[in-house]
This record gives sequence, C-alpha cells and structure tokens, in this order.
Amino acid sequence: MKNWMIFFLAVGLLSACLDEKSGQKNQENKQKTTKNSQNNKGGRTIIDAGSNAQYQGKPGRLMIVSKNTVYTDEFNVLFDSIFNAKITPYYPSTPYFEIFQRTRKKFRSLSTRLRNVIDLAVDTTLEKGKPTMHIYENYYAKTQMYTKLRAHDINDLYALVKQEINYLFNVYERQEWKREFYRHQRKKSKSTNAKLKSNFGIQLDLPSKYSYESINDEYGIILFPDRSRQMDMKSNGNISTSKTNFIQSGVMIYQYPCPPAVPAGRLAGAAFEDSIQLKPDELMRMRDTILKYNARHEMEGVYMGTQDHPAVIPVHERLRINGVEGYQFRGLFKFTGESEPSGGHFWSFQFKHPNRNTIVAISGYIDAPPTMSPSFDINRIRAVIYSLKVTE
Repeated sequence: MKNWMIFFLAVGLLSACLDEKSGQKNQENKQKTTKNSQNNKGGRTIIDAGSNAQYQGKPGRLMIVSKNTVYTDEFNVLFDSIFNAKITPYYPSTPYFEIFQRTRKKFRSLSTRLRNVIDLAVDTTLEKGKPTMHIYENYYAKTQMYTKLRAHDINDLYALVKQEINYLFNVYERQEWKREFYRHQRKKSKSTNAKLKSNFGIQLDLPSKYSYESINDEYGIILFPDRSRQMDMKSNGNISTSKTNFIQSGVMIYQYPCPPAVPAGRLAGAAFEDSIQLKPDELMRMRDTILKYNARHEMEGVYMGTQDHPAVIPVHERLRINGVEGYQFRGLFKFTGESEPSGGHFWSFQFKHPNRNTIVAISGYIDAPPTMSPSFDINRIRAVIYSLKVTE
C-alpha cells in the first residue's frame, strides 16, 4: 500500500511539472505572437523576426512554399523570369537563383531554416482586392528572408506577385551576398588591411583562412581556401572511378597612376567623365595588360586574360560603393598564352581613388569546372568588394 501511495505521488508531481512547462511554452508563443502582431507593418517594410538559429541549405536557392494547386504554371513562369534569370555574360548559364517548391507540410517536416523562402497562400477571409505582403528577416534562422504573400483568391495573389516580384528579387539577391559580408565582419584582418591601406589606400572585410601575397606595391592577391567536390564517373562494364573537382578563387588588387589629364583632388565622378583612360574599354585594356605580367599560371608562359568573344563579352555598369564611384564589371577569363588550361568567372570594381592619383581595381575570380555552381564563391567575392572603404 505504501508503494502505491509513493507511485501516485510521483505521477502527480510529474504531471504538475509538465503542465507548468507547457504553460510556459504557451506563454512564450503567445508573447511572440503578440510581438509579431505589434510589429507586423506589412508592405515593403522588412520585419526583424529575431531568430538567431543557423540557416541551412545551399546558396542561390529559393524555396516556394505553397499548395500545388496554388503554384501553377503561371506562377512558375513568373518566378523563373525574374529569380531564375541568368547572370550575364556568364557561361555556362549561371542563374541568380534556382527555384524549388514544397507544400507547407513537406517544408515543415524537412527544414524551415532555408536561406530564402517565399510563402504563397489563398486566404478567403481577406477582402477581395486587398492582398497582403509581409517580408521577414531572421524568421526561422538568422539572415533568412521569409516573405508571406496572401490574397482572397488566386487572381489577387498572382497580381500581387507580379507587382512586387522585382522588389522582392532585389531584397533576396542583396541578402545573398550580405550573408557572406556578415560572416566576414566577425573576422579580424588587421595585418592584411594595414598592407592594403599602405599600398592601395583601401580596407576590406575578408573571410577566414585566406592568405595574402604581394608581388610589389602595385599588385596583391587574396587567396581563398580551395573548395572541392567528389564526382563519380562511370565507365564501360562494372568499373567506376571518381574525380575530385576543385574551385580556386580569390581577389586581386592592383593599381596604376591616374592619367595627368585628371587633376588631383577632383571628384571621382567628374574624373570618370574627363579622361579616356577612365572609360570602360580602357579600364579593361589596362586590366589585361597588368594581369599578363602579374597573374601568371603555374605553367610557364601562361597568364590570365579576358574572354572577349561577342557571346560572352564583359558587361559593366556605374556603381557607387560606400561613397566611391566607379565601374563594376562581370565577365569570363581564361588562362592563355602558350596553353589554355582553365578559366572561369570574374567580378570586379574599378575606381579612381578619391585621395590618391591612382586607379584601383578589386577583381575577384573563380577558376572552376563548369559542373560546379559558383554561387557561393560569387557571393563571397561580392561581399569583399562591397565592403570597400577608402583611406588616405
């Protein structure tokens, strides 16, 4: 009898503890719901949901969460035309985002902490003609972008997506490289930045495990760690082999004197208008000249050059980074000369230094097999370039 009394007493205490924990959890969820509803401005306002969990999944991927009956061919074509657009002039085709779709049940059962999520749903409780959009950052994971689009019916939902898709693309595309920027800021690069400041008058936020090499005061290179991926290869019969593919990437920095025709102290924007040597064609010509003598391959007589075939000719646009105006270039390079062993993508920024009479170039490169996605490496390079700050 005594043992039974002890048993019932233990069960009662356990039940009380569980009820208390359940109540605490419900209270936390209630507080979170209340907080979200208070900050739930909607529209193009980006709402910080406050998660600090680690995000998951590969870069350059967008997950659409919706019912299969909602994500119709019309939605698929619309998202493909914007998010799946190709980064020109890269070849093979390199999209800004690969797009995947999951039902809400499957999304929750696998992983909710993916980097980029857009949630589509029809909600008949909403008024016809008044759809809603809520953009969250740090929703299920830190730096995750999660957008909820709701409408009374499928027509309202499609109209909302069509109206906002370009804005959403800019938000998500920017967040892709900013994730790397946030990671770089945790690392200290004091010794390298001291050299960059002395030689080139710049500072950059750099990733971990890089190495810096400088040939002279006019050229330096930041080498990122090699990345590799095993690829299984099948041959005739029952024999199979494997091959390891490597991605080599980094950022080159070089400078040369600004032409005398541009007076010292002029604004960078004015200087870009005044001198033929600060025009895009001339900047690219100088790039090839400098890299021919500095960016050499381990094979004798081989150096880095720009691919200028009409199908992949580099593209450029004016860009301002932290107050510094210049030209941003994207294109393909190849190692050329006595042999052409490899090549890949480049992404660069060239500008007239506002405090020095020099033209400075920050040029990231990715030397990789065409079977490997360059998304991560492109974002890492862009994060370095966009962290640019000029010094004296």
